[in-house]
Amino acid sequence: MPEPTYQVRVSGVIPDELLTELQDLTVSVEPPETVLHGSLPDQSAVVGLISRIHGLGLRLIEVRRLPASEEPERPL
Repeated sequence: MPEPTYQVRVSGVIPDELLTELQDLTVSVEPPETVLHGSLPDQSAVVGLISRIHGLGLRLIEVRRLPASEEPERPL
């Protein structure tokens, strides 16, 4: 069974410090937001990502689990 795919929206631009930790996720900037797409292995990974975003003082807008049939959008 494939890992669940998530979409995470954050207000503003994610600092390079966090981007280096997110190598497995697709990052796209859609001003005024940054959108992360990718698979996370379990709930613990989702909570860890949310905690990391919060710890950096970023404003979390949305966390959404995508349906299995929906592919993450890839930037052009």
